[in-house]
Amino acid sequence: MKKTYYIALLLVEFVLCACSNSESVHDTRPPVEYLDTLSLKDMVLIRSKGQSVTLGTDDESAPVNERPAMKVSFDYDFLIGIHEVSCEEMNLVCDAADLPATNVTFFDAVLFANKRSLAEGFDTAYSYTKAIFDATGSCIGLERFNFNPKKNAYRLPTEAEWAYAASLDWAPEQSWNNVNSEYNLHPVCTAKIDTNGICDLAGNAMEWVGDFLVPFVNSPVNDFMGGKNSAGMEERVLKGGSYRNDPALIHLHSRGDVYMVTSSTKAPYVGFRLAFGAIPAPIYLDANGRSVEGGNTLLTIENELRTFVGKPLTKLVFRDDFNGNLVYVDFRAAKPSMQELDLGVSAYHPEISPNGKYIAFCTGLEGVSGESDVYVKGLDENADVFVKLSAKSAAIPRWRILENGDTAIVYVTDAGNNKDDANFLSQETWQVRFSNGKFGEPEKLFEGTYHGGVADDNNLAVTGARLLRARVHGKNEIWYNGEQACNVSLSRGDANLTLFLDFGGKTGHEFVGASYVTHERALVADSTGKLIASVAAPEGYTFDHTEWVSFSDSFFVATLTNAKGSHQKIVLTNAYTGEMLPLVEGEELWHPSLWTHDRKVDTQWDNDSLGLYYTENGQATHYLSQKMPVLWKYRDSAEVVCLGNSHIQAGVAPAYLSFFAINIATVPCDMHCIEYLYETYISTQVSHLKYLVIGIDFDLWNEFEPGESIQLNMGDAPGFQYDIHHDYWREGVDNAFVERTIEIASAYEVYASIRDERGWMMQTCIEDWGSEGRGFAEVLVDSTWKDDSHRYEQNYAQLDNILKIAELHGVKVVGLILPLSPYYRNTGSYGRHGMRRSVAEQLIERLKKVAAESENFVLMDENKMGNHDYLGDVANDYDHLCDVGAKKLTLRLDSLLKTLENQ
Repeated sequence: MKKTYYIALLLVEFVLCACSNSESVHDTRPPVEYLDTLSLKDMVLIRSKGQSVTLGTDDESAPVNERPAMKVSFDYDFLIGIHEVSCEEMNLVCDAADLPATNVTFFDAVLFANKRSLAEGFDTAYSYTKAIFDATGSCIGLERFNFNPKKNAYRLPTEAEWAYAASLDWAPEQSWNNVNSEYNLHPVCTAKIDTNGICDLAGNAMEWVGDFLVPFVNSPVNDFMGGKNSAGMEERVLKGGSYRNDPALIHLHSRGDVYMVTSSTKAPYVGFRLAFGAIPAPIYLDANGRSVEGGNTLLTIENELRTFVGKPLTKLVFRDDFNGNLVYVDFRAAKPSMQELDLGVSAYHPEISPNGKYIAFCTGLEGVSGESDVYVKGLDENADVFVKLSAKSAAIPRWRILENGDTAIVYVTDAGNNKDDANFLSQETWQVRFSNGKFGEPEKLFEGTYHGGVADDNNLAVTGARLLRARVHGKNEIWYNGEQACNVSLSRGDANLTLFLDFGGKTGHEFVGASYVTHERALVADSTGKLIASVAAPEGYTFDHTEWVSFSDSFFVATLTNAKGSHQKIVLTNAYTGEMLPLVEGEELWHPSLWTHDRKVDTQWDNDSLGLYYTENGQATHYLSQKMPVLWKYRDSAEVVCLGNSHIQAGVAPAYLSFFAINIATVPCDMHCIEYLYETYISTQVSHLKYLVIGIDFDLWNEFEPGESIQLNMGDAPGFQYDIHHDYWREGVDNAFVERTIEIASAYEVYASIRDERGWMMQTCIEDWGSEGRGFAEVLVDSTWKDDSHRYEQNYAQLDNILKIAELHGVKVVGLILPLSPYYRNTGSYGRHGMRRSVAEQLIERLKKVAAESENFVLMDENKMGNHDYLGDVANDYDHLCDVGAKKLTLRLDSLLKTLENQ
């Protein structure tokens, strides 16, 4: 009689098998401190730290997902089961208790791992909010599933761990194989069967490992973890052979089955064994061999985007179908990056709220019938908000602002095929108000699932998914001559335009005047359904997931799909000119939503805080309080901004430059302070910036802890707190804001006699920097003080960050080392704050290397360790130039900038 294996309800308590302990394997190095203290049943210690294994193969006859050979090294040891988990251990009903537990899904395996962890007093490696079981009791889904590899807990082994353990004694010829019997599982073995203490790796049952399947790369990887996915619907890895395989066809590099393997797959020849131990620094890869966090590539920067669409404050969200997560990009940021939102549920059709603070999404897909849930996830300061709409079924959420100013979400009860009239009208369109992170009470709008959008006055609603349907003044219509249409989106401007894709039908051909294939053109209809525009996809691509940009009748976003069906790019498109701006490139980019700020900046400012950058509490000096009005006044004019300490504040006079420049240097200001001011204020407000000139003051690089110099400039001044709480006004400010800032600064005027209107602090000539080391030098700290290399590295890290931000914005950076008194050559100190001259020379050489390797950084050394030509009456004191010296230096800086301009 044919044997059958099935899993009982996993709600039943798992029974753990009591077996003898086994010996550790492989080498005789000293034991790992933690793992060696454990005595875990049927687990063997693998001394993998410092070792490596080869995954995959270079054999061209092997499947593509098993190539190329990839070397994986380990920085840790781990424990692995000596045999596959048995039916008895999982409390399954099988023909024999000691047979391997098979017909189990990946989720069954991780639930068992958690149970054993808890039973033995360990934390769990896997978390989830809800388990979903099929009729036979198999777990087929874990909502909000997450794996934490850094926990010391039971878990599935990684592919690399499994392969390394198997490589210690790979013997597929010993696998149990009986071609005359369909099912021929052998009872699980004991350590005595295998001289290494691990058995059945090359036979008996194929085994689950923890990895999502991801292509190998031809470069070494440490602590490889596969692909980092979360939705549970992607392809996973199986290792080893089973009784049903010919031993000659069982390979160490094999990683799958005849059919696609997902987390809910199960088969009578697939089981698993457990591993135990933390993976301190796991590495995940994507389809391009990059970490998941870098798996998608931004193709534009904020300035380009602002110029293209004509609006500031741009945000993007899309689904990365490669890993099942939503990805959020805030282009306002000085360093736009892709933030992966691991929500634990399948997230489709995301849309950013009108105020840009939330994302609504659903778990259903357009064109697919069935129940769906709608969620709202907060962004940025509202990141803790994650709420689910209480409705039987809700799909394709779309935000709108009601006449009374309330914000609401429109959704439909089903997003499936709308071709059948009766079926279409049996479903409904609803809306629900959303405020303060909470849903209100849902209210029905009308029959029919109009998920393409509803006009503000409710007089027009559209939808797709087979037919282009419209509800016009309460009457249902079918547009586009009844031909197939999808990806329908109603514009958010004033024109109520309908954007959609078709299947290369007759109506589209006649309008365009040429034949085209499915989704090759995006079509636009006016508020009556009449076609008014069409845009062709780039050669070799078709469109998918078309959506209007918020508050726009002119621009839409879409994914570009290649000939093989891969959604490779997201593009922003002008619906009338066809001009496109690529936004993101990746493997599978779905459902983009692009938000822009379209409301006028509020002119009702808080006059108790606005511009009040002056305070007596906590500010070491008040220079910055006088520089902020300069920044706001010339934010749209400045091409050059100077940042740094008192040296550059006195040494660079903007009026002597051929470019329009401002000097925002302040005291004190090390590299942490420079990076902060550039990232928060300069890169976001100075719209025409070409060159950033930063002071390199090595003798300050050991003076402050990170953030200390920033706090000494800001203190508790309300103006800075006001800016911080409003995200530094990235959306822009109006004239009332600027005028108020200038007014407040005038009321607290300091340094008026030496500060010019563009921020230069002019110094009078007092000190004579004579030749041959004559002159004056002050050393406040003994030059033999302990060199703090940690602080140097912190300042270098800030410089590196400045260069990265500048590169994103197309800005070139000049690192300016200002001249000090030549008399310092007669001391052991680089400058007033005491750095050893030998240390300073090393730092300068390192900076020269940075400049040589960077395309947007130039080093301008005007000090030359005191061997400069700033001699005579050029200084105010031992390390500050006077107006004569400043003119000389600024004219040299001007020559450098002109040279850079012509490159």
